[in-house]
Amino acid sequence: MQPPTADPEIEARREALRAYGILGTPPEAAFQQLAQLAAHLCDMPMAAIGFLAGDREWFKAHTGLPASALDGVHGLCTMAAGGQLVVVDDATQHPVLRSHPLVSQAPHVRTVACMPLMTAERLVLGAVVAMDTQVRSLEPSQREALQAVAEQTLALLELRRRQRSQAVMRSAPREAGDDTAATAEALRSVNEERFHLVTRATADAIWDWDLETDSVWWSEGMQKLFGVPLHTLPDDSSSWTQRLHPEDSPLVLDSIHAAMQGDDEFWTATYRFRRYDDSYAWVQDRGFIIRDGSGRAVRMVGGMTDTSARKEAELEAQHEAQTHAELVRVQQRISSLDVPLAQVLQLAAATARSLTQADAAAVALVDGNQLQVQGSAGDGLAPQTGTRTPLQGHPLWERLGAGDTVTSCSLADIAAAQATGCPGCESFIAVPLRAGDHVAGLLQVLSRRAGAFSARNTAHLQILAESLGATVHLRRVDAQLRASEQQYRALFADHPQPMWVYDFKTLQILAVNRAMVEHYGYAEEELLRMNMRDLWLPEEREQLVATTQSMAHHEGCNNVLRRHRRKDGTVIDMEISVGGIHFNGVEARQVLGSDVTQRLRVERELARLGRAQRLLSACNETIVRTRSRADLLHEICRIAVEIGGYRMGWVGMACDDAGKTVTPVAHAGHHQDFVQSLHLSWSADSPRGRGPAGVAIRSGKTVIVRDIRRSATFAQDIDQMLGHGFHAVICLPLRNAHRTFAVLYLYAPEVLHISVQEAKLLEELATDVSYGLETLRVREEQERLQATLLKVASAVSASTGAEFFGTLAHNMADALGAQAAGVARLLPGPAGTPERAMTLSRILLGESLPNSEYRLEGTPGHALVTQRQLVITDGVLHNYPHAHLAQRAQARSYVGHQLTASDGQPVGLIFVMFRHALQDPDFVANTLQIFAARASAEIERQTADQRNRRQASLLDKARDAIIVRDLEHRILFWSQGAERMYGWPSEHALGQRISELLYRDDPQEFLRATAITLEQGEWMGEITQYHADGRALEVEGSWTLVRDDEGRPESILAINSDIAQRKATEREIQRLAFYDALTGLPNRMLLMDRMAHALATAQRRHQGGALLFIDLDNFKTLNDTLGHDKGDLLLQQVAQRLNTCVRSIDTVARLGGDEFVVMVEELSAAPDELAVHARTLGEKVLSVLGAPYNLAGYHYRTTPSIGIAPFNDAHTSVGELLKQADLAMYQAKTAGRNTLRFFDPDMQDVVTARATLESDLRAALVQEEFLLHYQPQMDDAHLVVGVEALLRWAHPQRGMVPPGEFIPLAEETGLVLALGRWVLHTACKTLALWQDDPDRSHLTMAVNVSSRQFRHAGFVDDVARVLAITGAPSGRLKLELTESLLVEDMETTIATMAALRSYGVGFSLDDFGTGYSSLAYLKRMPLDQLKIDQSFVRDLLTDPNDAAIVDTIIGLSRSLGLEVIAEGVETAEQRDRLARAGCRLYQGYLFSRPVPADVLERFLAQHLGTGAVPAPSAPR
Repeated sequence: MQPPTADPEIEARREALRAYGILGTPPEAAFQQLAQLAAHLCDMPMAAIGFLAGDREWFKAHTGLPASALDGVHGLCTMAAGGQLVVVDDATQHPVLRSHPLVSQAPHVRTVACMPLMTAERLVLGAVVAMDTQVRSLEPSQREALQAVAEQTLALLELRRRQRSQAVMRSAPREAGDDTAATAEALRSVNEERFHLVTRATADAIWDWDLETDSVWWSEGMQKLFGVPLHTLPDDSSSWTQRLHPEDSPLVLDSIHAAMQGDDEFWTATYRFRRYDDSYAWVQDRGFIIRDGSGRAVRMVGGMTDTSARKEAELEAQHEAQTHAELVRVQQRISSLDVPLAQVLQLAAATARSLTQADAAAVALVDGNQLQVQGSAGDGLAPQTGTRTPLQGHPLWERLGAGDTVTSCSLADIAAAQATGCPGCESFIAVPLRAGDHVAGLLQVLSRRAGAFSARNTAHLQILAESLGATVHLRRVDAQLRASEQQYRALFADHPQPMWVYDFKTLQILAVNRAMVEHYGYAEEELLRMNMRDLWLPEEREQLVATTQSMAHHEGCNNVLRRHRRKDGTVIDMEISVGGIHFNGVEARQVLGSDVTQRLRVERELARLGRAQRLLSACNETIVRTRSRADLLHEICRIAVEIGGYRMGWVGMACDDAGKTVTPVAHAGHHQDFVQSLHLSWSADSPRGRGPAGVAIRSGKTVIVRDIRRSATFAQDIDQMLGHGFHAVICLPLRNAHRTFAVLYLYAPEVLHISVQEAKLLEELATDVSYGLETLRVREEQERLQATLLKVASAVSASTGAEFFGTLAHNMADALGAQAAGVARLLPGPAGTPERAMTLSRILLGESLPNSEYRLEGTPGHALVTQRQLVITDGVLHNYPHAHLAQRAQARSYVGHQLTASDGQPVGLIFVMFRHALQDPDFVANTLQIFAARASAEIERQTADQRNRRQASLLDKARDAIIVRDLEHRILFWSQGAERMYGWPSEHALGQRISELLYRDDPQEFLRATAITLEQGEWMGEITQYHADGRALEVEGSWTLVRDDEGRPESILAINSDIAQRKATEREIQRLAFYDALTGLPNRMLLMDRMAHALATAQRRHQGGALLFIDLDNFKTLNDTLGHDKGDLLLQQVAQRLNTCVRSIDTVARLGGDEFVVMVEELSAAPDELAVHARTLGEKVLSVLGAPYNLAGYHYRTTPSIGIAPFNDAHTSVGELLKQADLAMYQAKTAGRNTLRFFDPDMQDVVTARATLESDLRAALVQEEFLLHYQPQMDDAHLVVGVEALLRWAHPQRGMVPPGEFIPLAEETGLVLALGRWVLHTACKTLALWQDDPDRSHLTMAVNVSSRQFRHAGFVDDVARVLAITGAPSGRLKLELTESLLVEDMETTIATMAALRSYGVGFSLDDFGTGYSSLAYLKRMPLDQLKIDQSFVRDLLTDPNDAAIVDTIIGLSRSLGLEVIAEGVETAEQRDRLARAGCRLYQGYLFSRPVPADVLERFLAQHLGTGAVPAPSAPR
C-alpha cells in the first residue's frame, strides 16, 4: 500500500517556514509593532500576524486580544490562502467564520480582513489579520495600508532567513580549525623523520624555528600556500616577521614572546600574512614549544593554515549581520509615524550610503510629473535636497516605473554619469520605492569608483527600499486618514444640524457641535456634563434606556423619532440617525438630529384631517348599511377607535330621569371597564354634570379638552385616565330636531392640536350620526308599527265573548311594551254621585288581575269620562298618588282613550301605563285608538246582546236578526231585523229549514255550531250566511239553547249581527300590515310568507319557480332633480306595469325604495325550461319598464337591472333565495345596467372576494400601501414637458393590485374620496420639489379625478388646501376629467371648473372621443387640453376609422385653441403619424412606462434637455 502523497504546496510552505526559522519563536518587538500598526491604520481594535503551520495556524504577533484566543485549528489565515485580500463584513453570516470562537464567543468579532503574506514565488505563508466587533467595510486606503504592512512583514522574514544562512557559514570553518589543532598536537609526538614526511604530505606551511640560533626552516607549503619560493626566504626569523601585516605584527610578536617566556607548551594566533604578490592571507598559526630540562624554550615547531576563505566569510557574515541589524533598526525608526517624513527620508539616504560604502545616496519622490530629491547624504556627488527632475525623458524611470532595479552594470549603452545625471559617477544602484501598486520614487547610491557595488549591496538596498516604500505609502495613507478625520471634525463642528457623541455604555455626552448648543439652549460645558437621560422626557426615559442597552454597539438606526426637552422646557420632536464609532478609545455612538417638530405638527394635522375624513366616510357607509340603532352605535365607536385612531369611544344617552343621568349604551376600544365606572349627569346642578358630556348636552355644542392635565374637570380621575392612555377628550352632541339626546365621547391618545377643518369634520360626523339614528328610529318605529298592526289585527280578530277583553289587553300591552293595561266599562249611577267603573280586563307585568269595581275619582281614567284622550308623558304618580294600579305598576307615563258607543256616548275606557317617561306619545296614542275602536264595538255589542236577551220578545224592531228554530232546524220565529238582514219576508221563512234557507249547499259550518249549542248550551262566533239575492253575509251569531220547564232542549234562539263593516275595518288593518301603502303591492312581510309557501309547494309537488329582483337605475337622480312626488308617481306606474307582466298566481311585491320582486311559481322543475321561462319573463319586464313614463307632465325614461334566482324542489331558504337574486341583480348593475343576470354559485365567491378586497382596501389606507407611479409626457422635440401621476397599490400578499380592480370598488364604497385626496397631496408634494430646480420647474403634473371626488362639495377646498400646504405651483397642476363626468351635470361641472380655474389649476379632457361631449359645452368649459384615447392610437396605422377620428380630434382642438396629447404611443411610426396630423404632445411606452418616483428622477436627470428619446425604464 503506497503512503499518501503530500500536497506539494504544503510541503513547499513548510520548507520556507523552516528556512525562515519563525515557527515557535518567542514574540519580537518588530513583528508586534507591525501588528499594532495594522490595527491603527485599519481603525480596528484587534490585529494579528499568523502563519499556516500544517493543519494549524501559529501567530507570531497580536494586539487587542489574548494569545489563547488564537490557538487552535480554526481558520483565519486560511481565508487568504488564495493569495488575495479577503474582507468579511459580517462574520456571523460567513459559512466558515461563524463557528470560530472569536466570532461565536467574546469578543464577538464581526468584521475580518485577511491580507496574505505571499513570497515572490507566490507561496502564501500566512496572513496579516485585522478584526472589529462591529459590522463595517474597509476603505480603499485602508486596504493599501494593510498590504504595506504585509510587505514589511515579508521583508522582516527575508532578513531572518539571511541571518540564519550566515550563522551556518560561520560554524563550518570553526570545526575545520579544531581538526588542524588536533593534527598539530599529534605531530608533537612523532620523530623527526616522520615530521619531514608529514611536512611534504600536508598542505600547510610547516616551520621549524631554532630559538637558540634563530634559524627557521620552511616546508614546501610556504610556496604552495603563499607563492613564496623557499630560496628567496632568509634563514632566520625575519623570513616570518617581515611578512606580518603591520597592524597585526605587534600583537602577534607579543603573544609568541610571552608564550616562549612562560611555561606554555602551545601557541596559536590568527593574523594576516603577506603573500609573494604582496597581498595578505589570513592564517591560523600554531606552534609547539620545546623546552630544555630547565624549562627554557629552545625550539618551536608549527604550521600555518591559510584561513582566508573562512575569515573572509566570517567577516562577511559579521558585516552582513551588522547590516541587517542596522536595517531592522532603521526599519523600526522609519515605521514610526511620530518621526517626520523628512527625517525618515534623510535617515534612509544616510543608511543606504553607509550600507553600501557609497560616496553619496539620495531619495527622490514623485511629485506630479517630476522627481523631487527629499533626502540626500554624501560628499556632493548626489543632487541636493529639493532638486527636481522631469520624469519624461529620465534615463532610468521607464524601468524604475515598471518596478525594476537598475544598476550601472545592467546598462551597457549608457554611462553611469549620464544615467544618473551626476558628473563623476562611475557606478550606481537605483531601486524603485513601491507604494502599494505604484512606484512612488527611487532610492539610489552613487560611487566615483567603477564596480564599487556588489550584488549584496543591491539586495540590501532593495530591502531598505521595500521598507521605505511601504513607509511612504503608510505615511500617505495616514495623512489621508488624518485629513479625512480633520475634515470630519470640521464637518461635525460646522454642521448646520445638531450632532453629538455619547458613551455607548454610560450614555454620557462626550462631544457636541455648535448647532446643538444653539438648538437646545445649553452651553457646551453644560451639555458635556449631561447624560442622554437628561434630554429624554421622564415618562419615556426608562423605555429608551432599555432600548438603547439592547442594541449592539455596531448596530445603527436611521430616521428614528425621539422627543427631547430643551433647556427652557420646550418639548421638541427630533429625527435622529445613530451609528457606532470609537471616540478617544471609547465605544461611543454618534447622533445626527433634525428638528421635525413643525413638520410633524403639520403631518399630524394632515393625518388627523385625513383620519377624520376616513372616519366620516366609514361612518356614513355604516349609517347606510346598519339596520338597528344599537348596531350603529357600536359600529360608530369601533370605527372611531380603529380608523379614527382614538383610544376609546362611547355613546351615552341623555336620560330624562330625576338625576338627568348619562347612560353609556355602546363603547369600543381600550380599558372598556373604565366606562362602567363613569357616573355622569347632564344636570347643571350636579358636580357630575359639569364635565364635557353635561356641557355638550345642555349647550348642543362640541366640547374639546385638548389636554386633560390642564382641565380641572378631570382632576380627580387624571391618574387613572393617563394610565389608560387618555390625554385629550372630544365630546360631540347628537341632536334631533328638538334636543340633544346623546353624546359621542372620544378619548385621544395624545394631546390634541386640532384644526378648524378637523373640528368641522367631527361636527359633520356628529350630524350624520344623529341623522342616521333618527332615520333608524323612524324605520324601527315603522317596523314596530307594522308588528303592532299585526298584533292589533290579531287582537281585533279575536273571538268575542268573555275572553275577548283579556286577549285584547294582553295583546295591547305586548304590542306597546306597556307594564300595565286595562279595559273598563262605565257604570251608570244617579246624577251627582261619583263616577264608577267595572274593569273588564287588567294586566300588570304580563299577569291578569281580577276584575273589580272602582271609583274613578283620583285616577287618570276620571278625565276620560269627559274627554276622548289623555296622555301623561311623565309624573303619573306625582299627579295621581292614590291611583292603585299606577302605584303597583310604579308607572311614570299613561295613555288612555275613551270608549264610545255608536251614538258617541262614553261607555268605558282603555289605557296603558309605562314605568319610563314616554318618548313617542303619538305612536302609542294612535295605536291605542285602534284597540279602542274594537273594544268600543265589543262593549256595545255585548250591551246590545244582553239587552236582546232580556227583551227577546220585544226585539222585532232590533237591528240584529232574531231567529228561533226547533231542533229540526225549522224556523219558528223570524224578526223584522231578520227580514231586513236576509231579504226574506217572515211568511216565506217560517216553517222552512234554516239550513236550506241561509246556508245553501255547504251547511257544515252551521251544523258544527249547532252541535256546540246543543252540547254547551250556547255558541258565539262568526259564520257565513246568504242573502235572498245570493250575496254572502259575514254574520256574528249568539245562539242559546232554550229548554222547557222540565229542562229538556226545546229550541234554539239565535241573535245574528251583520259584521260586514267591522270585517272591512279588520281587512284594512290587515292590508296596512301586509301591503305597501304607496303601490298597493304586497310588502316584504307578505312576500316572505308567500315565498315560504311557494318553496314548500315546489318541494312537495316537484315544481319550479323563479325570483326576479328588480332595481330601477338612477332612481335617486329622479328624486334629487324632479322631487319625491314624481318619484312616487314613477313607483306607482312601475307597480302597475309589473302586474301586467305576470299571471294571477304570481306575486309582485315592493321591498322598499326602488326595489321590486316578482315571484313566479308552478313552473317546470327542468333547469333548461325553467331558465327559458324566467328569461322570457325578465326580458318582458325589461321591455315594459323601459318604455317612457308620463309623470304629471314630465316625460321620463328609466331602465331596470334584474337579478334572477330560479328555484325547484331542492331545499333552500327564503333568505338564501332572496340573497341570490340580490347578488344576481348586483351583477346586472356591474354589467352596465338595463340588463338581467341569472344567479351563478360562483357569484358567492366573487362577492366574498369583493368583500375581502374591500376590507384590504380599507386597511391599505391606514397602512399606507398606496404609491404613485409617473409616466412622462414628451413633446415633438423629444423633451419632457410633464408627467401623469398614476395610483398603484402594493399589497403585501396580492402584490401589485391592478387599478381596474380596486378603483371601481373605491368609487362604489366612497373610499375614492380619501384616495383622491392622498393622490393629489402626494403629487403636489413632488410638483413643489420641482419648482426650485431650473431643469424641472417647467414640468406639469397631471392628476386623474374621479366623478365622485369631483362632485364632492369640498373638492375645490381640498385642492386649494393641498396647494397651500405643499406650496406646489397651481399653474403646473393639471386635473384630468373624463367625458362621462361632464355629461352628468354640465352646469355644476362648469361651475366647479371655474372655481378651480381661479386658483390657476388647468384641465385636460381624458379619453376624448369615447364619450358624448357636446361641442357647445366644450366651448364653455375652461379646458386646456384634449387627450386622444389610446384605443384610437392603437390601430391608428391600420384602421382608417381610427385615423379619421384622430385627425378630427386634432382639428377640433386646433379650432378650439386647445392643446392635444395622444396617449398609448408605443411605436415611432405612431408618433410620426400623429406629428404629421398636428399632434405635438405624446405619452406612452415608446418613451417610458409608468415608473416609481426614484426611477422617474433618474429618467429626468438623464433626459431633461438632452433631446434623446429614452428606452422604457421600468417593467410593465
